[in-house]
Amino acid sequence: MPASGPDPNGSALRLEPLRAWRFVAGKVSALGAVTSPPYDVLEPAIVRRLTDSDLHNMVRLILPRDPDLGPGRYDEPARRLAEWQRAGVVIQDQRPALYVYEQRLGNAVLCGLVGALGLDPARRVVLPHEGVMPHWVDDRLELMEATDADLEPILLAYGDGGAASDAVDRARAGEPWLEADTENGAQHRIWRIEDPAELATIGAELAKHEALIADGHHRYAAYLERHRREPARASTAVGLAMLVDYDRHPLTLEPIHRVIPGLDLATVSGRTPAGWQVLRGRVDGVPDRIAVTDGSDWVTLRSTRGQEAPTVALLHDVLLPAWGVVEVEISFHHALSDALALAGPQQAVVELAAPKMDQVLRSAVQGVVLPQKATSFGPKPRVGLLFRTL
Repeated sequence: MPASGPDPNGSALRLEPLRAWRFVAGKVSALGAVTSPPYDVLEPAIVRRLTDSDLHNMVRLILPRDPDLGPGRYDEPARRLAEWQRAGVVIQDQRPALYVYEQRLGNAVLCGLVGALGLDPARRVVLPHEGVMPHWVDDRLELMEATDADLEPILLAYGDGGAASDAVDRARAGEPWLEADTENGAQHRIWRIEDPAELATIGAELAKHEALIADGHHRYAAYLERHRREPARASTAVGLAMLVDYDRHPLTLEPIHRVIPGLDLATVSGRTPAGWQVLRGRVDGVPDRIAVTDGSDWVTLRSTRGQEAPTVALLHDVLLPAWGVVEVEISFHHALSDALALAGPQQAVVELAAPKMDQVLRSAVQGVVLPQKATSFGPKPRVGLLFRTL
């Protein structure tokens, strides 16, 4: 996403080199076995499998247990990370670099730069597109403060990367610095860029652009709050991030479904406002549809007024208030099957269609924030291949 021009206030998209931490292959069962998907897509069965895969799997850091312990629950991952550092299970790179990260799973490829992202509180060049839930921001912030680390990169997307993307391609032509295979069949490779001329080329190109936060809004909000609390500490002015040129390496865009306690199909059918068509059954082929089920029956909703806003925005702005839904009780599910397993006569599942990329970009550029958990961009970077300490 090219920027509209030089910012008179000095904001520019920056991705700085860092000395990343990584696992040592000889100290763990396998590099892939200690990695994890991001914290917010981990269902309990996945957590159990990853926890059993290796004593050093990253879920032991990014998902603090025993919520009844309150803030003390974050002490365990902090102690565990310190133990891994002392034992040499994880080590820090000797020289700062930007890291080219490539993930391949079938025909899907995630490729981009990992580094320390300059924070942008004014939202001039780092653009969020969806809201956040304060308790999750607090959770990620407390983990960051306890471990004094950024354990999971956020994912940003920008377009027409030009010279920066050329530098990424040049790096990928060489031998990888790190390779790993994960249990889902994905192959991961990382290269380092530390040549001053290449870094200068990348920096000059990125300064021309804006970037959309594709994944990691809660972590980015936690970065901003950490810097607000510790402004004099230089290391809080940046946060771990991966930046992808979506023109060269397109990202997928999937919906996140809702489970709504207390909602039944009679309420959906009887209290859906004018401007919507209510169709019986789960009707395919309807653009921007919203389908609702109680586990036995379905209704499909379709706006009759035409729309530029993503469907998820209309759900939260129009339909949920009409149905009398209390939003704090909603749960969010990336896999429709996980949501459907919870459906019942008084607990409806809302199946959403994915927003279109142009809708998301247009909203972000205009400063419009979509509801929390509006989108799921992918593929997502694997957690544990690279992380940052402050």
